[in-house]
Amino acid sequence: MSIDFLKTADFLQAELQAFYRGVRCGKDEAERRAAIARLRAVVAHLQSIIGDPHAAWQGCSVEQRWGYLRVLSHLGTATHELKSVDMSA
Repeated sequence: MSIDFLKTADFLQAELQAFYRGVRCGKDEAERRAAIARLRAVVAHLQSIIGDPHAAWQGCSVEQRWGYLRVLSHLGTATHELKSVDMSA
């Protein structure tokens, strides 16, 4: 399966921004919980399709490699943010 890491990184960045809006600017608890659940689902899905980093890196163009690194960075940020909201709950 070939993944476009550039598009995936852009998607994950947008999901993080939506999460921040929902958690920090959300008007009610339901909106906050929905933002957390959505980010959890996105992270779980991406972690399942990213697979072996070495295999994903092989055969990628330089641009796709940068996209892959962005995906990993955004996943790290998302994981950290989800842990933070879990600790505050």
